[in-house]
Amino acid sequence: MLKIRLFPILILMLGLVFTFVITYSDFLDNKRLRNHDFESVCHSFESKILIQLKANAQVLYSSAAFISSSDTITREEWKEFQYLNKSFTELPGIRGIGFLAVIPAKHLSEFEQRIRKEGFPEFKVYPQGIRDFYTSVIYLEPLAGRNLLALGYDGYSDPIRQKAMVLSRDNDKAMISDKVFLIQEVEAQKSAGTLMFVPVFKRGSLEPSIDERKSSIMGWVFCPFDMDDLLKGILGEWDFEAMRLSVYDENLLVPEKLLFDSDLAFNIQHDALPKAECRVPMDFNGKVWTLHFTSYYHNNQLFTGGVALVLFLGFLISVLLFVLAISFINARAKSVKIQKLNEELKKVNINKDRFISILAHDLKSPFNTLLGFSELLSENLDKLKKQEVEDYINQIYTSAQLTYLLLDELLLWARVQSDHFPYKPERMNVVELCRVLIDDHALISGKKNITVYLDESEAVFVLADELMLKTILRNLLVNAIKFTPESGSIHFKLSKTENKVIVSVIDNGVGMPTEKIEKLFDISTIKSTSGTANEKGTGLGLLLCKDLVEKHGGQIWVESSPGKGSQFKFSLPVA
Repeated sequence: MLKIRLFPILILMLGLVFTFVITYSDFLDNKRLRNHDFESVCHSFESKILIQLKANAQVLYSSAAFISSSDTITREEWKEFQYLNKSFTELPGIRGIGFLAVIPAKHLSEFEQRIRKEGFPEFKVYPQGIRDFYTSVIYLEPLAGRNLLALGYDGYSDPIRQKAMVLSRDNDKAMISDKVFLIQEVEAQKSAGTLMFVPVFKRGSLEPSIDERKSSIMGWVFCPFDMDDLLKGILGEWDFEAMRLSVYDENLLVPEKLLFDSDLAFNIQHDALPKAECRVPMDFNGKVWTLHFTSYYHNNQLFTGGVALVLFLGFLISVLLFVLAISFINARAKSVKIQKLNEELKKVNINKDRFISILAHDLKSPFNTLLGFSELLSENLDKLKKQEVEDYINQIYTSAQLTYLLLDELLLWARVQSDHFPYKPERMNVVELCRVLIDDHALISGKKNITVYLDESEAVFVLADELMLKTILRNLLVNAIKFTPESGSIHFKLSKTENKVIVSVIDNGVGMPTEKIEKLFDISTIKSTSGTANEKGTGLGLLLCKDLVEKHGGQIWVESSPGKGSQFKFSLPVA
């Protein structure tokens, strides 16, 4: 019954678990989709930045080719070339495009004098110091404002710039420097920057070795980038309120490596917590920038309407299944109850039929005897001898006694069947009851010279109804006496377990076959059998014992075989 009651709850729990699994799976799918969309946006920005850097590199390549292919270039020609090349209008974020010339140490003074004559009387290569060779910014457009500060600067003297210039020269590629602060920056407003370098070789140096490149290098075309201006120009109208971009030099996300932060650049403060993050390493000719994206998009909820719908429908279906399971259990319980009532009704009908059969048959026989002998006495009293009258009276007495016994057992059996027999269990000494019962039936057993033994002497207590227990013991003893021959014996034995007492009534009488034992307690086959001294019975005694034993929660059974006697055993709860 416990399993049946738990069945609807089990159905509900399984439904809810299944709903949770489906909802969580949908939640994860939605999360993966959101992350995929977010990552796609991040990679699209990576592509935009790379495209712009490559465009910048192409302008520098063309500028390098312009210098390499010319014997001499004036400042005006350099300026005209850059404006015709649309370097400043098409390339956002650059501070200018310039040329760093390589100057042997022995020609340094001559070089400075020449530049001074071009209209820069204070020109000097800086920082000062003795070096094997020098580099100097000689062309830079636009050559105005703070860009004038870079004129004459020896970029090769700075380790950070030198690293990029060497890589650019040795690999003949556009290279980006590590994080720097540009010469053009005002001290109070310094922001992170970087430079892109492209090498310029002497004419005729096609596919040289590294050593040949070192010897044939004329200088580097370069463009300085202010990172805030560069990325603002590349990203354009990007919604920085919804997504934050931080760019770090190399792959370390530390303040020292920070090149750009959109929150700092646009003075943005986010009230909400970030919804997602994405880290994209961007590689430009071996130079790595780490793009760190943080999404604050307010519609980036993972628990969407679709997920909520799945959860609601799953919960609704689980509840419906729970209700259906309860309905099924109730219907099944009603069906079982109806089946049980039908069985009880069938049993009642069988009992009723047997009851009527006993009344119609078993009572008819003794009443016929009573009526027949009464009629003989009434009509022939004067003609009958004294002995005949005594025989007739004995027959009438025996029939009346049997009729009384039958009616008594029928009434007692009917009371048990209708639950009108009061059941009042109490602590009782079954040994004492057996001893009293043996004494009460000493006269009946003595007529057949049968000895009745009680094998127990110590008290054994059971929890039983006194009247019912006496009825059980009396019926079993009378039944044993009935089927035990003269000079036989009957034993009462008791055995005790942890929670029950087994009472055995053992005789050495006629016994019975297995097929009879199987029908012994079936009311539909109850039949009176004469004893060894032709004793009469009703056939209801054993059936009554079975019902009374079961009232106590016990069992009754028989062990017997023809000619070897019978053992009637029943169990009672220990007091």
